[in-house]
Amino acid sequence: MKRLFSVLFALAFPLVACSSLRTPLPLTDGPPPPALSSSVFVGYAQAFRFADANWVRVPEYDYEFLVLERRYADRWEVIKEIHHRHPRYDGRAGPRDQTLYFLVRTSPAPGGGLDLTVEGTLGAGKGREEAGGGLVIEMASAERGWFIPFDTIRIRQTRGTAKGRLEEVVELFSRRDGREIPFMKMREEGMVYRPIAP
Repeated sequence: MKRLFSVLFALAFPLVACSSLRTPLPLTDGPPPPALSSSVFVGYAQAFRFADANWVRVPEYDYEFLVLERRYADRWEVIKEIHHRHPRYDGRAGPRDQTLYFLVRTSPAPGGGLDLTVEGTLGAGKGREEAGGGLVIEMASAERGWFIPFDTIRIRQTRGTAKGRLEEVVELFSRRDGREIPFMKMREEGMVYRPIAP
């Protein structure tokens, strides 16, 4: 019996070790370079599903979130942690605990603000940050398939800089024949934390 356990452990250990080494984050052998600015967002998201021409609350899909955003001269790097803690969460939106990564390349936009090109865990796309701070990003979903009820993700974000507040709406929808067919949306609200100047 002892020998059987040793054999099973020897077979299983490489599988466990390999899965524990996977990460959605890019690998690096040192600390990240100093950012021009950095922020942390902490908050809670309420989930809604579109049914019978109305938005219906689905609290089992609510989540807590924690975001680290580093801004550089030509890009942002964003790491987002999501935690679905509702007892009835069914796993259809992925694991209860998720790490998402986004690389946002920036360039000056005509008339002010920034044009954005995004690639990351959820997909790739484009967007714009207005000079006043409002942001809209639209991505083709990385998850595609017959049973996935959306193909596009839209993120709208506003920050109340003076009050240190963040509001974001994440919409999941499909485009068909020039129409948008909504599936779900998450309304995120949270606080923005920044380093204190020495």
